[in-house]
Amino acid sequence: MDTLLSPISPELSQAYILELAAVANALGKARSMRRARLRSGSIISKKRGHGLELHEIRPYDVSDEARHMDWRVTARTGIAHTRVYTEDVEHRTLILFSLSPDAYFGTQTTFISTRLAQLAAIIAWRSHAQRENVGFVSQNDNQFCITPNIKDWRFFSEQLAHATLIKQRALQPAAYQMPNLSQFKGYSVIVLSDHIAMDETNKAHLQRLAQHNRVHWVSIEDASAFCLPNGHYQFANQSTKSTLHISSAQRSAAQQHFAKLAQQHESLLTQLGVGHYVFDVNHSPIAITTELLARGVLH
Repeated sequence: MDTLLSPISPELSQAYILELAAVANALGKARSMRRARLRSGSIISKKRGHGLELHEIRPYDVSDEARHMDWRVTARTGIAHTRVYTEDVEHRTLILFSLSPDAYFGTQTTFISTRLAQLAAIIAWRSHAQRENVGFVSQNDNQFCITPNIKDWRFFSEQLAHATLIKQRALQPAAYQMPNLSQFKGYSVIVLSDHIAMDETNKAHLQRLAQHNRVHWVSIEDASAFCLPNGHYQFANQSTKSTLHISSAQRSAAQQHFAKLAQQHESLLTQLGVGHYVFDVNHSPIAITTELLARGVLH
């Protein structure tokens, strides 16, 4: 299990992605919590009734329907109680996966790109195990690949594994890019990305997506990236090597630039009503997905 969650290489294989299905199936149940109300006109899901299975009996809330009052418990306790049923809902999940060139880096356990790919796999596998429709949008080799509902899980695993190849670093955009996804409505959208900048066109695409879906943005950062000691660092891939000199002044300037972009990004997501969750790359994918379950991001 340690090797499965902390792979030896940041470049993942198709077989590895397939093995993460077992990890997803071992996750516990999502926390039962009241969902935040969306703006008028937003579409969450297709409902087929209040459901037939009793979930819990709890104190009455002003937003509850009177027809669900439990009069026996109310009479016995003297406090109004209501019966809550499991909602007969068709959940649909859409995963947006995007990496920046900086994602192919990590100071301790693994690369940011690797951790995001692990999360994409575990979330997709869990949604599949929950019998949800799972869509996937990624950008490989400068092209968007849009899959409204994953059917070929081997191809999905191949896509994710391909994205973790270090040679893909040169092909990733510096700013976040997404296609026009206005055809998707009523989805739980989970953006997995380390991007913190986007142009006006992509902001408009994200705004339209957030109007008709519940959107969550999950970011992965490396808190130790700005703590590297001064000195010369060598970076290499399959064909080239380069040396980077890091000084206190360069490190401070880079940190200030990152903080400014991150604040602008946070403000944009808040304005659009997009939930934002930031995790460190050194947190295990199990710890991150468990936290997303606890916060109601995952079903």
